[in-house]
Amino acid sequence: MKFNTKNFDLTQLPNSENEKFEFKSSRTDDNELRKKIGCAASGFANSGGGYFIAGIDKDGNADGGISLKVGKKNRQQDRRDWVDQIINSLDPRPEYEIHFMTDCMDRGNIDEGKAVLLICIDSSNIAPHMAPDHCYYIRAGAHTVKASHFILEAIRAKRYFTKPKLQHLLRLHPNKPGTIQLGVISVTGSVALNVQISIQPVPKLCEEKLFPIQIALIDQDNPCFLDLALYSNIDIVSDLNTSIKITYCDLSGNNYEYEATEIFKNSLPPMILGKENLEEIAKSLKSIDKKLESLKLIEKKLERFLPQKN
Repeated sequence: MKFNTKNFDLTQLPNSENEKFEFKSSRTDDNELRKKIGCAASGFANSGGGYFIAGIDKDGNADGGISLKVGKKNRQQDRRDWVDQIINSLDPRPEYEIHFMTDCMDRGNIDEGKAVLLICIDSSNIAPHMAPDHCYYIRAGAHTVKASHFILEAIRAKRYFTKPKLQHLLRLHPNKPGTIQLGVISVTGSVALNVQISIQPVPKLCEEKLFPIQIALIDQDNPCFLDLALYSNIDIVSDLNTSIKITYCDLSGNNYEYEATEIFKNSLPPMILGKENLEEIAKSLKSIDKKLESLKLIEKKLERFLPQKN
């Protein structure tokens, strides 16, 4: 769910609460409202996002609005700061926006000096989010309820699979027999951005100046493949010790790193012999046969000088 509070007004509210909207009346005192905001922020962040609106009745109409200041006159706090403190006490903090609506748009009434508070909680890739009361919540229809242990485990599993996760693979080029390709692929549905691929030492088929390779995006529809080496030219000493390092980030700017060593050692694909190599193979086999015949002749000559067995 992607939120946009700039053009939001009361006419866009449904006539009742649902899985994406929670309403709170202007008559809710600040202590109770604090608890409700903390629980709702956890619930929406863990359930795909949603809107918490304070200062309206159960039908989505403004019923006076809430004050823009919190606390006693000599120690008043700005309402926005007050909401920021509540949501920032979630662990981890979800993405959110705050908006105050002072125009009732013919839906109820808003008293002077007051407003309807709109808090938009975005869907999260780092759920579950713990509320300030150290409990986890989800949205169940029009209600915010505590999440069961089973639900929490499911949310955590989803958190793993929504992170971008890249890994390498080696394969033979589909159109160039004997050429090994390095692939960098995504194993989850998330997009990896600003991908940097480094290889040490660089195989002979590649040029040093090619690395590190910079790629803007890799996902399941857009993998990266490059020719890395010729099967026949793999150097046992250097190439089999080749390592790879991949760095990238997600849509939220979180950084990730993938490393693997000796990428050829246990990953070489089976060599496929094409028709164009058959003549060379036949020549090699004939050469081997000639050498074997020569060895047999030498062996017979040597037998003359060996002592005879009794």
